[in-house]
Amino acid sequence: MLLKQQERDKAHDCQTCDLCGDRNAQLILVSHRLDGPLMRCQTCLLYFVAYPSDPETTDVAPRTNGPEGLSGGSAVLEMERLAQRALELELVEPAVEESERPWRELAARERIGDLSRFIGGGRLLELGSSTGELLEVARERFETIGVEADLACSRVARERGLVCLNGTLAEAHFAADCFDVAVLYHTIEHLPSPQKTLLELHRIIRPGGWLVLETPNIGTMWFRLLGARWRQLIPDHRYFFTPQTLVRLCGQGGFEIREMRSVGKAMSFRLFASRVSRYHRTLGRVLLGIGRSAGIEDRTLRLRLGDVVRLYAVRK
Repeated sequence: MLLKQQERDKAHDCQTCDLCGDRNAQLILVSHRLDGPLMRCQTCLLYFVAYPSDPETTDVAPRTNGPEGLSGGSAVLEMERLAQRALELELVEPAVEESERPWRELAARERIGDLSRFIGGGRLLELGSSTGELLEVARERFETIGVEADLACSRVARERGLVCLNGTLAEAHFAADCFDVAVLYHTIEHLPSPQKTLLELHRIIRPGGWLVLETPNIGTMWFRLLGARWRQLIPDHRYFFTPQTLVRLCGQGGFEIREMRSVGKAMSFRLFASRVSRYHRTLGRVLLGIGRSAGIEDRTLRLRLGDVVRLYAVRK
């Protein structure tokens, strides 16, 4: 629930803003679906979750490479904790998520098709590559490599014959200027420091190479209307961007934005009903029942609610 006006107006001395470095943030709301209060920096207007005790996920420990790629580490443990939190909050249904693979592949094809307007080949890095659907599509045109913190997901990707390192970007120690494009689809909002990530991406993307970011846009009517019930407020989201804060993030990271627009997503009717359950559990169950009885669970829906933005930027 949105806090009272006097509470929202109160400035809080909290963790340093990742974007501008100030420590003067405004409390916006609290939600059991987040790992801490949602704050907004009063200097640069970046929204972020203030963690009571920030998880150690910043790639400082040495790693040993083996068959699993980059093994062990607190980032992996953090992924496991957040996955358990999502289950406890009933934000995801494992059976539904498992059945969604064909639509993840469809989304991957649409994303690579869109990317081809800017670059058609070269060496591609996907940060947050999950089980590898996009890597598999992309390797038809690119030499691909993925980095994924979730151990189980990275194993699935490798079982599909893909190059996917388990760990974090900093642990990979890629050479400078070694990628033609790096893509982060619904990844930047999960990371401990988006700014540090972009600086590392600037180092490893060649001059003139491309960066693609897709992330929730908190600067829409949906957040203003729904507040703590907005669909993007989930435990593993740490940062929430507006177009303005994305421009600043890219600029400070050494990238020039060439295009930014809202995008939608293809999904099954089954997943749509499951996501409705985040707002209204009974309605979601009713929709799932209707889908089964009408035989439309596998029907493809294309939703474009306007609260997700994708940008293409060039490395300066």
